Amino acid sequence: MATIQEAMAAAVAHHQAGRLNEAAAMYHAVLDAMPGHADAAHLLGVVHLQSGQPERAVQLIRGAIQHNHRVADYHDNLGSALKALGRLEEAVAAHRQAIRLRPDFAQALYNMGNALEALGRLEEAATAFRQAAARRPGYARARFNLGNVLAALGRRADADAAYRAAIADDSGFVEAHANRGGLLLSLGRPQEAATALARALALRPDHAAALANLAAAKLALGDRDGAERAARHAVASRPELSDTLLRLGEVRQRADRLGAAADAYAAALAWNPALAEAHANLALVRQGQGLLDAAEAGNRRALALDPGLADVRSNLAYLQLFRPGVTAAAVLEAHRDWDRVHGAPHRGRWVKPGRGASGAGAAAGKGPLTVAILSGDFRRHPAGLFALRTVEALPEHDVRLLLYANQTEADDVTERFRKAATRWTPVAGLTDAEIATQIRHDRPDVLIDLAGHNARGRPGVFARKPAPVQVAWSGYMATTGLAAMDALVADRHHVPDGMEGFYAERVLRMPDAFIAYDPPGGEDILPLTPPPSLSGGPVNFGSFNILTKLNDGVLAAWAAILGRMPGSRLLMKTKALSCPATAALWRDRLAAAGIEPDRVTMVGASSSLDHMRRCASVDVALDPFPFSGSTTTLETLWMGVPVVTLPGETFSSRHSLAFLTVAGVEGCIATDPADYVERAVALASDPQRLADLRRSLRARMAGGPLCDGGKLAAALAAELRGLTGRGR
Repeated sequence: MATIQEAMAAAVAHHQAGRLNEAAAMYHAVLDAMPGHADAAHLLGVVHLQSGQPERAVQLIRGAIQHNHRVADYHDNLGSALKALGRLEEAVAAHRQAIRLRPDFAQALYNMGNALEALGRLEEAATAFRQAAARRPGYARARFNLGNVLAALGRRADADAAYRAAIADDSGFVEAHANRGGLLLSLGRPQEAATALARALALRPDHAAALANLAAAKLALGDRDGAERAARHAVASRPELSDTLLRLGEVRQRADRLGAAADAYAAALAWNPALAEAHANLALVRQGQGLLDAAEAGNRRALALDPGLADVRSNLAYLQLFRPGVTAAAVLEAHRDWDRVHGAPHRGRWVKPGRGASGAGAAAGKGPLTVAILSGDFRRHPAGLFALRTVEALPEHDVRLLLYANQTEADDVTERFRKAATRWTPVAGLTDAEIATQIRHDRPDVLIDLAGHNARGRPGVFARKPAPVQVAWSGYMATTGLAAMDALVADRHHVPDGMEGFYAERVLRMPDAFIAYDPPGGEDILPLTPPPSLSGGPVNFGSFNILTKLNDGVLAAWAAILGRMPGSRLLMKTKALSCPATAALWRDRLAAAGIEPDRVTMVGASSSLDHMRRCASVDVALDPFPFSGSTTTLETLWMGVPVVTLPGETFSSRHSLAFLTVAGVEGCIATDPADYVERAVALASDPQRLADLRRSLRARMAGGPLCDGGKLAAALAAELRGLTGRGR
């Protein structure tokens, strides 16, 4: 017996020192001498598990259990071996038996949590990790895994608490700092995320995931150079890790380096062709470069790989607005497709009419109307500038405003929105479900969407219908396609009589335009200047729209205009042209369309005021079709420059028509491409008319409906009251 005991002691010493071969030899010797020695069989099984031989481990440990089924460690290690074989249900059962034998067995609870997590039974896994941490003080690994599971369940505040507890147990726990940083980033807290990630990187400077997330945090904080350095370091550390290349692509994309961003996404796809996110991101780059077919193909590939990508399906619907020959029926169908996949599962849990804040007083029309607005653009952004003056005036019409801000940035426009609000609620870090829960709790009478399927849009919130009445307005230029959306704010110009059937929503027509523009500065900041051609120089045409709106038909019309006006020039200004690769691509496309590259000036991103000064540097602006300008048209008109437009039947094709009509600018609305060319040439050939517009147009806009937020607020408030049954 002494010899067996000595052999076991020596074997265990080897085992604990990591000398697995020596340990295995001595366990075998013990079993040769005493075949029924349960501890030797069990520990030999553990050696095989540690050596990557779980099948043999299961056989040996089961043998040990046959000799002595009352030892908790045997069952726990059997569970670990079964998990390694992918036999997860059996693993959970083995760990449960270990816990029955020893209820305070923290390690068995932890191991069971891992098996349950692998099975996708996350709530049970969270309970197991929580119990493991409770039974062993300082069990950082259990708290860390608890944080991971809670994050996967969407309980992100609880996950943060778990990560902080793990770090309190072990301040050098690199992964806890790194995962907490990633969590804080998802919560829209980039400064705190950067701090947590910096702590992880102080412990392990080449931690690729932490570096990738640090790049995203720095990007959110406006530090593009720091983001680029972190992303490059991440790729250098782990070039095969898709997240590093994705982050590098995002950094370059945000800096308008579209060609370089495409290279990063292509590199990610070279490592993993089935990476849906890389296909989707590359599609966005191609969209920004004006390559519609490539963008659509990328989105469809991403959806084939992951049909649950709601943002990608939104992008696919949005792309239809740019297609030459697009019809209102096709737009409606594309947007209803989103609702069929992502909206339909939430029906049946909608908030019912009569559940708003006004309660019983609604029937009598008493008390203020509580209107909530969800947007990521309460800032100097087109959607914000379209809505600002109206929102500021709504409280004058007995409207109580709840603003839900899906953004982390703030500027002077943000402050004006804040002042108009009864309550301001940041929601950038919340999931769609969490935002919907918050809105249900606040019980507004009406919930307004300012984004639709655009960037920062939250159609998933509106699909859940957390308010009894929901209205789309200002930030999206089409039907949302949502069965849950009750109404769409429009005007007779955007949705003429007879077109209502092509909208999923009830159409609310405002008396003039559906928005009220808040233009920048005054005469001292943006002084009016004469048309450039008035001094005898060449006629300058201009386009200030995104490249996605340009197509062969538009280029053919521009070529015809320039051909009719010898010596004339074309200015193209949009941020995507900051990318040399993209600019070169478009020089080739223009040349192929018959437009000499030396007659074209390309300008990329600039400040908003510099942008508008560029607008004033042209004589006539050329609107794209079928997706016309909106903000660009208003900015150009504000500088006294006429815009030639060719409207179609879709909402997005009729912005310039609406704004020109309401501003009283005649002679700019074409009926077909040939008429578009004729009107552009006629305007460019009439310098006196151009000069008159420079002198008079801004004053007409400023004093008219296009900038009258008070008038629009009165009309909008009346329509909203009507929708809630509280009309006066």
